[in-house]
Amino acid sequence: MVLGIAGEPRAILSDEPSAQILQAAVTESLVRRDPDGGFVARLATEVPTIANGGARIVTDAATPGGRLVATFELRSDARWQDGEPITADDVRFAFDDDRTAPLTTARRWMSERVERVERINDRTVRFTYRAGERWDLYPLVARVLPAHVLAGVSADKRMQYLREPMHAGPFAVAAWIPGFGMTLSAFPSYVGGAPSLGRIEVRFYSDRGAVVDALRRGEVDVAGAPAVEADLTRTLDRFADGPRLQALYKAANAIEMLRFGTKNTVFTDLRVRQAVELALDRRALVETIFAGRARVPRSYLVAPLWAATEPLDAPHLDRESARGLLAAAGFRTGRLGILERGAERMTVTLQVATGSQARIDAGRRLSGDLASVGIAATVLERSLADVLDTVSRGDFDLALVPERTDDPQLASDRYRGLAGPWFDVLLEAAVAAPEQAEKRSLYAEMQRVWAESLPGLPLYQELLVDVAPRNLEGIQPSPNGDPLTWNARDWRFTPGSN
Repeated sequence: MVLGIAGEPRAILSDEPSAQILQAAVTESLVRRDPDGGFVARLATEVPTIANGGARIVTDAATPGGRLVATFELRSDARWQDGEPITADDVRFAFDDDRTAPLTTARRWMSERVERVERINDRTVRFTYRAGERWDLYPLVARVLPAHVLAGVSADKRMQYLREPMHAGPFAVAAWIPGFGMTLSAFPSYVGGAPSLGRIEVRFYSDRGAVVDALRRGEVDVAGAPAVEADLTRTLDRFADGPRLQALYKAANAIEMLRFGTKNTVFTDLRVRQAVELALDRRALVETIFAGRARVPRSYLVAPLWAATEPLDAPHLDRESARGLLAAAGFRTGRLGILERGAERMTVTLQVATGSQARIDAGRRLSGDLASVGIAATVLERSLADVLDTVSRGDFDLALVPERTDDPQLASDRYRGLAGPWFDVLLEAAVAAPEQAEKRSLYAEMQRVWAESLPGLPLYQELLVDVAPRNLEGIQPSPNGDPLTWNARDWRFTPGSN
């Protein structure tokens, strides 16, 4: 099977979009999620839950709200690709690594839900979570890294490992030819059983246009994000919906969010944020870029997530009202039609995270929409890591970034301190709530408060698209942000096919 990706990554274990699809094929974790959002055990013998006794709530005088404690048992046949057994030391080593990750990363946030990690024996490790917290995705924090390979190594050795990791996934890196591609070979001792495919040939292309051309010519069997995105819908409809190939669309638990700066910026004024909401034609954006297939959300959480509700009216375009709000904020039309307030001119910078052509196109359209009400926005394309770091500090005008919504607690925590004190009170209550029904009602109120305070503006729910042969079975696109290769072990060609 030949997989096409756009751009050659610097390292497989990196945040580069082109690396993610490779990373999912060569790494493994204790627990993963299936396409329906349920937990499935991988390197662990089972998912620790209250029902099976693997998880429990421990209370004492110091923590009357209790602590969640989860015990993970490693499978006896869990092996690294070099044949060494995977042990509790590898779990602890990975946790320590996560605790030193950059503050803006999801793995750092997840590790900080944990109070301590204890090695019970070679195959048993216990996670004690923060007091009073009931985090729904608690099993996902347990990861592995090979301590026998990485402990005490030099920075150069560490970088080499990140480039070509030896891990525990269904495929291993067999060869990497710079500028051309790589070969991933099946790992026969994979805990889920030997993969059905013997190998995956990866081909690097200069850009996504070259990947699409390779699909047309039959040089490539499979391509997923970011090599193909939903903004290519009209192109894909012309050739990837025939007897050989199929385009698979899936709404993701993720949003493209326009974030407002919180320091020394005009967007600290709610009236200005509301004006932006009314000035942006999000429905036209979705129609133009995605042929109408993507959805315009109202909340920072989106269906099918259990916590998602959309309590207010659907977004609408009303530029006359937008101009009225800007006038109420003291702005008047000045030179070249740009709004002015005294010596202040409404010239702003819109930072757009790279890695998605659809996001970049959306940023350019937003700039045009803002100009229609007198806001001159200069689009600045920067790496996702750089934009997220800027957003975490609040020192910016506007930023367009992707936000995963599969974990309502993580999604809500992004807006702690930004959506008003009542939002923060509700968030603490949701964190401590023991039952999902109680959490759901709290999240519903939080979404209402969030929509009224408007710390961000959701543009569209991400729409994933992957292209695969019709005779390749086992393909299961996931809405959880997982690359298409999350279950590559199960891929197989139908009998009689190539």
